[in-house]
Amino acid sequence: MRSPLHVAAMIVFSLLLTACATSTTQPDDAGRLARAEKFMAQAHGFKEKGLSDSTLASFGLALEENPNIFEAHMGMADIYRERGNYDLASKSYERATQIDPMSFDANYYLALTRQFMGKVAEAVPAYLQAVAIKPDDFNANLNLGAAFVQLRKPSEAMPYAKRATELRPEHQGAWANFATACTMTGDFTQAIDAYRHAAELGDVSDPIALGLADAHIKVGHYDRAVAVLQGQITRSPSSTAHERLGYVRFKQRRYADALASFRNALKLNPDDTAALNGLGVSLMTLYVQSGQNDNAQRDEALTAWRKSLSLRPKQPRIVDLVARYDRQ
Repeated sequence: MRSPLHVAAMIVFSLLLTACATSTTQPDDAGRLARAEKFMAQAHGFKEKGLSDSTLASFGLALEENPNIFEAHMGMADIYRERGNYDLASKSYERATQIDPMSFDANYYLALTRQFMGKVAEAVPAYLQAVAIKPDDFNANLNLGAAFVQLRKPSEAMPYAKRATELRPEHQGAWANFATACTMTGDFTQAIDAYRHAAELGDVSDPIALGLADAHIKVGHYDRAVAVLQGQITRSPSSTAHERLGYVRFKQRRYADALASFRNALKLNPDDTAALNGLGVSLMTLYVQSGQNDNAQRDEALTAWRKSLSLRPKQPRIVDLVARYDRQ
């Protein structure tokens, strides 16, 4: 049996070991935290002076001492994002969301950088989290709606795209995005109304004018589509606008006018396959109406279709037309 003196000595020795361990660990942890704070202070100072490289370096040093500093991850991510280095930015934002899942900024900018990188499907969960945190944030609703549109999920896009128009009724892009979602769901009447709102809020870009015209075409408002397209051609002529006008004229059975519009489109873009196809269809229609006497019309139509197929081979309908009329 051990003597009381021996037991007491063992207890004292154990306490000494514990004290030594505490003295070697706690001061080191405290030192790391102190160094991290020092580097964070340096980062803020460099940031105020606009020294982004030094700011990044100081944030990095702070994270070496304490890898869980939310502000350092966010600071680095912001600099990377502003520089267009979205890969590094997204990694830093992702780490920030792991530290603070309820940070709106971390989730929103993580989603935004992923969207910039073309990783739209990966952006959606982060946007959803951001909207859950701030349901009335305009940018989060707008971009989430746009992401769903990009993914061709218009039903999912609708509530967020619509909410964006409610949060900022004066924002042209919000109305245009909502109009696109309406068009994709087949609600062309609501799409027309949304495109009109967008057109009233600034310069009418090609996507807005063409979207409005196409919505009118879908509901059979050909004269209104013509008015929209002619106005856009006057403001900003493009091959697509001329091609769409040609399409409407063809639907109106004004084949000569359609032919002229398709030719105008091809003057601006000789490789516009839709215009080449429209040109071919218009010429072949005139050829048939003339009793198939004008072989020049047939030959020009076939030439247009063949060029279209050389540019975009997978067009079964055009392949069939070429095969049908080439035998005549």
